[in-house]
Amino acid sequence: MQLVKKEIRTNNHKVSKLVQLTIDEDFNVSDSRQDIDKIIISQGQVVIDETEPMVDRIRVKGHVSYKILYSVAKAEGELDSMEGSVGFEETINVDDLLPSYDTSVSCEMEDLNISMIHSRKIAVKGLLQMKIDVTEQDVLEGAEGIENGDNIQCMYKKVPYTRTVADQKDVFRVRELVPIPQSKPNIRKLIWHSVTVNEVETKPLDNKIGIRGELEIFLIYRAEEQMPLQYLNLDIPFNGEVECVGSMEGMTADIGVVLGESQLTVEPDEDGEERILNLEANLELEIRIYQEEELELLGDMFSTTACIDVETENFDYESLLTRNNAKTRIVERLKRKENQAGILQVCYVEGTVKVDDTHATEEGLMVEGAVEVRIVYIAEDDTRPMNSLTGFLPFTYLVEAKDLSPDTIYHVRPTLEQINSIMLGSDEVEIKAVVNLSIIAFAKKQCKIITDMSISEIDYEKMNQLAGIIGYMVQEEDTLWNIAKRYYTSIDSIRKVNQLERDELTPGQKLVIVKG
Repeated sequence: MQLVKKEIRTNNHKVSKLVQLTIDEDFNVSDSRQDIDKIIISQGQVVIDETEPMVDRIRVKGHVSYKILYSVAKAEGELDSMEGSVGFEETINVDDLLPSYDTSVSCEMEDLNISMIHSRKIAVKGLLQMKIDVTEQDVLEGAEGIENGDNIQCMYKKVPYTRTVADQKDVFRVRELVPIPQSKPNIRKLIWHSVTVNEVETKPLDNKIGIRGELEIFLIYRAEEQMPLQYLNLDIPFNGEVECVGSMEGMTADIGVVLGESQLTVEPDEDGEERILNLEANLELEIRIYQEEELELLGDMFSTTACIDVETENFDYESLLTRNNAKTRIVERLKRKENQAGILQVCYVEGTVKVDDTHATEEGLMVEGAVEVRIVYIAEDDTRPMNSLTGFLPFTYLVEAKDLSPDTIYHVRPTLEQINSIMLGSDEVEIKAVVNLSIIAFAKKQCKIITDMSISEIDYEKMNQLAGIIGYMVQEEDTLWNIAKRYYTSIDSIRKVNQLERDELTPGQKLVIVKG
């Protein structure tokens, strides 16, 4: 006789670590750019280029891409832009990390401050928050049955657990040629552009992930010399698929989508006029696909004719608790500062969601954070025709989730689903935003699985000391199984002798046990 074994694979969360990094560099304005009078708006983006897990530490290499829009010194009404990057490389201590573990590194811009040192030099300072998640893939062989097990009593148990089907990163590339509207003049010089991703939907399909959404482009350009500055907002829909082996429609998905680096250039149309926008944008996908399964494993066994010893191992696993998408709406007002020109017309508004704190409560997960808002507007000042307004919209929201505990593993993916603005006058703008909070939570669990067995002769001396018929009073923790195992009989025998209609026992209940 021998055990029938099943290979069990599971990903167990080992550790999460948050690390803050700073950047602080000065940069000269390139010779191809004009002198800076005032920085209007700045943007920054973190890109992880390379990670190398080692024993108890990890090396992370990346860069921060930045760009600024500024008014030109000694040239009324003129704008220009500048861009560059700041590299970083850090070796971070992570206890118990091994190179064989799956390590995920994400990084976001916590704060960015780009200031003018003088008209030909800027200072770039930033605070980055890096998150390191480490998981270990366990592979065990657990007994699910026994072959040729005559006269062996077997107890089976069902173990519901969540199996990680796919854990990968990928890039979805958007390439589009977009003509500008006929109502707009030709582009002579592209001064500034900004790309954001909106209303993204992802869905697991058979061996792939479906993705759809919109890219919003905002650009400022110079047409003819005598014409004022032009600005333009365009929405570009996209949809497609990325490969994901093992994924199937209906599986549970936890997919993050972040806009990576993008490029926008201007090309001539069929008539040779500069009216075609060539957009290339990378959407970085962090994909985790889960399948809820129920293992039926051999939990215990014994025989009335032999002594069976089993070897067990601890099986650590995770079980899905909840998957929830919650939305919170924010309405706030932003006022311009006293030294800022009045607002004539809002050109563009964008925002970034930042989560500052999360903690579990009896009702669910409390999420605290803010939406960082950036507004570009036409100003009531002809010498500086464009300006910006920035601010933060704080929020606190309870995402419903049951059975959370201090040991619960959860992920929160915040996204800005919608943002728009309404002018309330030249001094104030009302912002309305919808924040989507996607959470997935897992319970950490453990059980013992049988990995091996040995058979020896029964202890007849011990068996003969037991009476042939025993009167027994059920104790608090008793089950039919452990009573049968203790007295060398079978569950069927106890049921039959005592005419039991159900397996549940009550403390104090009297049973007659007939030795097998």
